[in-house]
Amino acid sequence: MNKIIKHGLTALLVTGMGILFTSFSAQSTYQQAYASTASSFISQYKSDVTKAATKYNLYGSVMMAQAGLESGWGQSQLTQEANNFFGIKGAYNGASVSMPTVEYNSNGQMINTTANFKKYPTAYASFADNGSTLRNGTSWDSKYYSGSWKENAATYQDAANALTGKYATAPNYGASLITVIQTYNLDQVFGETSGSSSSSSSTSSSSSSQTSSTTSSSSSSATSTTQTQTPVTPVKQLAKVKYYKASGKDLVPLSKKYKKYYVYNHVKGAANSEKRYTWSQLGVNSRVQVYLDMRGVKTNSSTNWYRLRFYSNAKAKKFWVSAPALQFATTYSGSATGALTPSKTSNGYIYNHIVGSSLLSKPVKKVKTLAAVNKGYNVSKTALQKSSKGLVLWYKISDGKTKGWIKGSDVVSYPGSVAVVNHKAVKSVSKNASSTYLYDHANATGNLQKHYKLSQVNLSVGTKVTVDKMGYKVSDGSIWYRISSPSSSAKYWVPASFFS
Repeated sequence: MNKIIKHGLTALLVTGMGILFTSFSAQSTYQQAYASTASSFISQYKSDVTKAATKYNLYGSVMMAQAGLESGWGQSQLTQEANNFFGIKGAYNGASVSMPTVEYNSNGQMINTTANFKKYPTAYASFADNGSTLRNGTSWDSKYYSGSWKENAATYQDAANALTGKYATAPNYGASLITVIQTYNLDQVFGETSGSSSSSSSTSSSSSSQTSSTTSSSSSSATSTTQTQTPVTPVKQLAKVKYYKASGKDLVPLSKKYKKYYVYNHVKGAANSEKRYTWSQLGVNSRVQVYLDMRGVKTNSSTNWYRLRFYSNAKAKKFWVSAPALQFATTYSGSATGALTPSKTSNGYIYNHIVGSSLLSKPVKKVKTLAAVNKGYNVSKTALQKSSKGLVLWYKISDGKTKGWIKGSDVVSYPGSVAVVNHKAVKSVSKNASSTYLYDHANATGNLQKHYKLSQVNLSVGTKVTVDKMGYKVSDGSIWYRISSPSSSAKYWVPASFFS
């Protein structure tokens, strides 16, 4: 979809419009000249507008009013050099012109820039391209402008008002079009019944009071032939987001590439009042840890966004970032069987998700309340989470109504002495392996069984082996890996020192 620019003329043509002079005679002279320019414009392009509007079943009065507003009745440099009456960016059959223009960046700041605009071979080509845009919509919604179609709009007022917030974001855009149409009787020019309703009349009259206060700035825009006006992209449909609340206790560091991502006041694309910040604007110049209290998932792309704050206080100001700006702890998990017993002296909690994981967490129940029942709880999963102090052991309890994750340090009896999780990797056999044993498995009780020397399993130093499991020995916190020999289907358990 080509971007459409909204000129600084959207509040332009009202009674007494374009007046920037101090004497009454000068004002009168300017109005007469301006009205003459508009009348000449309408007469010159009536045939082209009629042809284009008929082709796409649109209101000719609305199309003519748009062309007049957007081009300053043909006086803009873009119109005179490129037959571009609507400020449409891009190229037409490969032809374009480069023009200085003023745009708003994502932070809402006005910037001077240069952009390419379509260059049309004829005036009709510009009107037809505008009609095609309104009829065919945007890349994300073919019916985006359907409110302006004749079959959907009973009157030209309805069609004009349907363009507000879509073709241009100015709140009085439709009212400005209606004022132009009524000022120059464009509905009669194109044989369209007025059919004005009280609401339309109200909108039109309110436009007069609103726009009369802006005529001084409009005048300068209307008569300028040295630059184009302010560009605006059609308002895109807001993204749909599904939100998941968390406790706000998940403390996660920024990732190494956090500076490549912006910070927002909402999930990007989910609100009209969107604001964007750089980290330096927020005073962040290093990989600090942030508190996360909500996750948002964009339903059309399944991308994760997180609401953060820089302080533990829940009332601290909150911002949103996309997932790559954060570094969640690497977590490995695997199925498990057996039962565990919670500690009666623990001050910890059972959580719905592992704390610090990308799903974020909420406390479900205190560990003490489970321990008070004085029973063992069935375990369905085991997880090992990386931390600055080593691996942290977690168990998922799945026992009737009691479900959630409990930290290994809050457990007094375990389902086995080795916690096993899935872990895919390729590692090389180290020199230390020559004096290290390989074991044929770690069974349910965690006991490492029959052992072998390196020479007995056809492995040598430097050989690359595939890892499919990782084990955490609860008694001493040592790490073990299950490997596959490249020369056989046999699997062995080895300590971390086995690899280089």
